[in-house]
Amino acid sequence: MRLFLAVLVGCCMHGFASSGQIDAESAKKHVIVKFAPLALFDFDNSVQFGVEVPLGNSGMSVQQDFGYGHSSFNLWYSTETERPRKETYKSRTQLRYYYLERRRYKAYVAGEFLLKKVIYSENKWVGMECEQPWGNCGYFENKFVKTGRTVGAGHVKMGWQFYFGNRMALDVFTGLGFRSISVKSITPTPENTRIPRTDRWFEYDTPGTSEVVPSLAMGFHFGIILGKFDD
Repeated sequence: MRLFLAVLVGCCMHGFASSGQIDAESAKKHVIVKFAPLALFDFDNSVQFGVEVPLGNSGMSVQQDFGYGHSSFNLWYSTETERPRKETYKSRTQLRYYYLERRRYKAYVAGEFLLKKVIYSENKWVGMECEQPWGNCGYFENKFVKTGRTVGAGHVKMGWQFYFGNRMALDVFTGLGFRSISVKSITPTPENTRIPRTDRWFEYDTPGTSEVVPSLAMGFHFGIILGKFDD
């Protein structure tokens, strides 16, 4: 993982230092492949790549990101912490409109839909014959359980995309919205059972819970512009 990050940063710095004929005007009809480095440092970490496709000369484009993460390369767990068996799947679909263009950057507004699924697969002490919703349990049983936390979020974003020589682009953005979080048990469980949370209190992983909360989206992407350019 460290070697991957070092190579990525080195390539990006080389691209930023290079000169070339690629600018906002020449890049507007080209597909851009992107990497989201901050997704590696999320609590639900993932390796996330995306593709931005322009929609003709309308000034609009569609960007689709996909990500996958596993707790084995989650930096938030220390070496002394027992890592849960946790997998993360992400999809971000974005429709953006560029309203301002200069030689080396373009500004845009965008609407985005995020869908995230986090799956835990673990042995837990499950409360059996519990008084719902918060009463005592008759007894506890160690069982293998699989739970899934689903997040659906909508964001309105503003961003700036900068263009450098050697086909490099930098996409910086921020946005606000809301997210709906729901947790369900994937493995069949009897009624009146209570499955405890897995690791952190803020990860909403108790089955049967759901809520809607404000959501903040901010970060950046490194991009590589594809296609043939005139010399």
